[in-house]
Amino acid sequence: MDRVRVGVIGAGWVAGARHVPALQRADGAALVAVFDPVIDHARRVAPEGVLATDDLDAFYRAGLDAVHVCAPPGAHAPHTIEALSRRCHVFCEKPMAVARAEADAMTQAASDADRLLCVTHNLMWSNAVLAARRRLATPGTVRHVRAVQLSSDRRRLPTWRGDYQGGLVFDEVPHLLYLMEDLLGGNLEVEDVRAEWAGRAHEPQSCDVRLRGDLAPGQLTIVHGAPVPEWRVTAVAERDVVDVDLYRDVMVAGGAGDGSGLRPRTALRHSASAAGRHLIGVAGTSVRLVRRRQLFGHDRLVASFVDAVRSGGPSPVPLGAAMSVARATDIIVGSLKGR
Repeated sequence: MDRVRVGVIGAGWVAGARHVPALQRADGAALVAVFDPVIDHARRVAPEGVLATDDLDAFYRAGLDAVHVCAPPGAHAPHTIEALSRRCHVFCEKPMAVARAEADAMTQAASDADRLLCVTHNLMWSNAVLAARRRLATPGTVRHVRAVQLSSDRRRLPTWRGDYQGGLVFDEVPHLLYLMEDLLGGNLEVEDVRAEWAGRAHEPQSCDVRLRGDLAPGQLTIVHGAPVPEWRVTAVAERDVVDVDLYRDVMVAGGAGDGSGLRPRTALRHSASAAGRHLIGVAGTSVRLVRRRQLFGHDRLVASFVDAVRSGGPSPVPLGAAMSVARATDIIVGSLKGR
């Protein structure tokens, strides 16, 4: 296959700001169609020369090899299953599905069609997370992972936020879960969920989740209504501590394997070095943002998916990992029902 002919379903923010730019940069990809039930949305997102349509049959008549499903979560399963039935590979936005049963059906449809199904675990391909994974390849076994997610109502939020149980928990928690699933060694299990409610009908004020993977335990804390957004993941290994600032796409490591970091002067030197690396990282991210090249891993993941379609290789996001995250999301959101 010389070029993968790709169509995008759903013309909201994530399609226009992430998927379309990533596809335009991916070698071997040709964006040929954008579908949205609101034609003006499709026209706004589709680049010049690309079919914009509100007719799903016309969309598929464009001769597609792969489909990016960027519609709201409730439409992920039906669009994914239809695209697979039409012999298209599928790149699906997160959350994978509204319920585990839908995720199971999507996985089965991919198996039946012998087509790839890739879920958007884009932050696994971000600069900061790639650097963290390289760093953690050497300092011994990970012992604990802690993730903190502060969500602010002042930033851009999905228009469908209030349509699903859990609200922003349902929308945002998969990002932290797939990172923790990887760092904790896979087979992510939810051991406990505790939530605090303060006048929010569909989502908690805060939520604490105790997790465990094959390597170690982990803790995830989510706070809504924060004055500023912050997403951080900290991994403690035997001889290193790695901190990932996801919002600024920066990784800082602070381990001192010989214990010298306990001395005041050495600790100050480590802190100054870490602060300097953080500032350098923020400067690099700022430049990429100005140049509109900061896609938080979408570009690398989309390129890997296109390569897999062309070569017949496996999905860059294994379905086992995607299902582990879908199950954990289902358990966490399910624990919030009836509040």
